[in-house]
Amino acid sequence: MNGIHTRTPRFIDAGVASSAVGTNGMVVFGTGTDCYLSHRPMFVSPHNVQVLLDVELDERGCRALGADRRRGFGGIHCFDPEELAVAELDPHRKRPRKAFCGTLIRGHRERGGVPIAKNVLATVRTVVAFARLDPHLHRGGELFTHLCFGRAGRMYLAHRIGRRPSFDQIVVVRLIPGTVTDLLGAPVPVDVRDLEFESAQPVILVQREFAGPRLRTGEIAVAAFHATAAVGGADGFLAEIAIERQIYLEVADLA
Repeated sequence: MNGIHTRTPRFIDAGVASSAVGTNGMVVFGTGTDCYLSHRPMFVSPHNVQVLLDVELDERGCRALGADRRRGFGGIHCFDPEELAVAELDPHRKRPRKAFCGTLIRGHRERGGVPIAKNVLATVRTVVAFARLDPHLHRGGELFTHLCFGRAGRMYLAHRIGRRPSFDQIVVVRLIPGTVTDLLGAPVPVDVRDLEFESAQPVILVQREFAGPRLRTGEIAVAAFHATAAVGGADGFLAEIAIERQIYLEVADLA
């Protein structure tokens, strides 16, 4: 980790009471073997949970996903699990769900998506983030704006879904070398190209020039990692972060 130490995210919420089984569609990003799933949430039960999973797809899923991308499909892929209650993925459960089967879809199932592989097994490596959505959250309850996670050379930001109305957005980002400081502005000797966040780290984006709350390709912001320990044991650090590409944006489901 080269000077940066991750902690158990403070936003993991064990208070999800609903265990109802429903159609809990997920966005797929990454590759088949280096893959993430993001639950498409709403503010109604049983979909009122923001979940990010680091998973491994089985051979059928990896081949279908890879073939679609080699053919030049640049849109989103989704994964529709069979008979899955989102609460079963809660990492605080005594026996959290570690695997589930489903259908890999080119596009969005409710918007003309096409199944490209059925009975695909997704094995959960890490629950990156898990938090209940509260439609009655007041403005003062929103302590951070984004979740940062990923492996060396491929990092992501997901919008932290707070009070209603909100939106779901996932972008590919790059931490800019030479920009890391402690929270007081003193330089920290860390090569951000080596950083990895297995669990999502809460982030506040500051010093942005933008129109509206959504991130846009080409933007550069200062990311405040208040809950991630930096070299020397200091709590938190700052780093410049570049938005490279949008993977997913959903507004209507969270209006």
